[in-house]
Amino acid sequence: MRKLILSLLLILSLSLSYALQVLEPEYHPKIIHPGDDVDLWVKVYNDNYNDNYRVENLVIKITPYYPFELKQVNPTKGEVIVNELNPGEDYTAYFKLHVNENAESGDYKIKIEVSYDLVNIKTNEKYHYNYGKIFYLPIYGVADFVVNGNFSLVPAKTMVVPITIKNVGTGKAKDVNVYVCYLLNSTNIGSYQKQVSAYETTITESKNIAFPVPIPLKSSLIYPVGESKFYLSTLNPKEEKKIFVKLYTSPKAFEGSYPLPIVITWTDEDGTKKAQLMYLGAYVKGDIILDVSNVITSPREIKPGDNYVRIDVTITNNGHAEAKDVKVKLITKKPFKDSWSNCNFKGIGNLLPGMSKVVSFYIDVDKYAEAKHYKLPLEIYYLDPEDNKHEEIEYIDIYVKAKPLFKILTKEFNVTAGKDNTIYIKIKNIGNEKAVRVRISAIKTAGQPFDYPQKSDIIGTLYPNQTGVGAIVVSVDKNAIPKPYRVTLEIRCAGDSEEGDDNVYVYQEPIILNVKKGSSNILYIIGVVILIAIALFFKFVKRKNEENNG
Repeated sequence: MRKLILSLLLILSLSLSYALQVLEPEYHPKIIHPGDDVDLWVKVYNDNYNDNYRVENLVIKITPYYPFELKQVNPTKGEVIVNELNPGEDYTAYFKLHVNENAESGDYKIKIEVSYDLVNIKTNEKYHYNYGKIFYLPIYGVADFVVNGNFSLVPAKTMVVPITIKNVGTGKAKDVNVYVCYLLNSTNIGSYQKQVSAYETTITESKNIAFPVPIPLKSSLIYPVGESKFYLSTLNPKEEKKIFVKLYTSPKAFEGSYPLPIVITWTDEDGTKKAQLMYLGAYVKGDIILDVSNVITSPREIKPGDNYVRIDVTITNNGHAEAKDVKVKLITKKPFKDSWSNCNFKGIGNLLPGMSKVVSFYIDVDKYAEAKHYKLPLEIYYLDPEDNKHEEIEYIDIYVKAKPLFKILTKEFNVTAGKDNTIYIKIKNIGNEKAVRVRISAIKTAGQPFDYPQKSDIIGTLYPNQTGVGAIVVSVDKNAIPKPYRVTLEIRCAGDSEEGDDNVYVYQEPIILNVKKGSSNILYIIGVVILIAIALFFKFVKRKNEENNG
């Protein structure tokens, strides 16, 4: 009986102490944030309650609760198996946990369970035990921010706009400061990032400084006017606050969305000071202004009668919005016409603000065109950013310069076969410039029955509307077939150098030579015989009369 009572007391004492202690877990990192992977060490110890007992078949098991998730396998997920622990020995089990990214600040529990056999070393008596302990691990939520603003800006204007700052993180943010920075161009984004890094470095070094917001430059596109720093105190998770900022937009800002830099500094719940650079999409809405910024022609000086004149027109978008699917059509009318069908309707694609594109047209100029300035309409079609259709008309100035031009007043001449025929050609300067050293020449063509003892003649100077006469000699072959022949006449002259025209002009115009058949030699001889016979007859009659009277 006594022995039984002692055994029961021993069992009771062992059941109260379990002979195995589970110590407080250690973990890394020491400050746990949402999204972290946590290394966890659980130490168990055979506390040597009785030197005659050792621990065998020890199983250490972890049960995580939200926001923890078990990641490691040992080789059974969440379990560590130890064969034995002698009195006074310990063992440290390792586990790896992951913290849910959306976990808010708080103390979260984990459960450690042990299962083992307690074996009497001397008698080999075995007792089985299992029990669990709850531990709590602190998690510090992290603040995170988004900025929103539903507004549009107008170039060259100052506007007060609302900006909403929301804490979308899992932790409370204290001492929140918002800095609205200026936007110069895309190159200054890196500059702000460096300032944020410098700010965080100085905080790490325990220096109490404010974020250095630069002073806006004259070349800034968008920048705050007046107050640019706003103190928001504390922002809890999911809480938002609104600030009102006065922003000026440069007239050089074109239509589109611009990344306005905003810096937020705050202190997290674990006492860490942080800074974050974000960009608020500031939409600038502008107009579209399409202009003709330059016109170049080839040749540079356009004269009446020129063909395939190239006109290069530069179209520039001087507005603040993009013009899409731009099409341009040159409208020609007398004294101009398209050089070929549909050549003067061109598509030039999209034109961003400040962008230019060159479009080329080709025209023919009537040879009787008056020398003066002409306004040619240019129809421009395009779509705005909302795909609305627009049409407008611009005008390009084309100057047609004066030049001599000739008209042959007498175009048909009769010439006799077998003879040298002098023909007198009358021409008139119907152009609008003085013609100097006017010369006419016949162009000999193979196969025609003509030779030219004198193929050219100098007329001299002809003023506009003045006429002149030149002579050429045409020798017609005696066997030429009587009919009209088309002969090319070249007219050559120099421009009026007093007006800066040093060009030489060459024209070719047709004339008609009507060949007539000449008299034959037999008829000529018969005629001579008849004349002689008549002369002899009258001489005979005269002699008879003298004899009769004598």
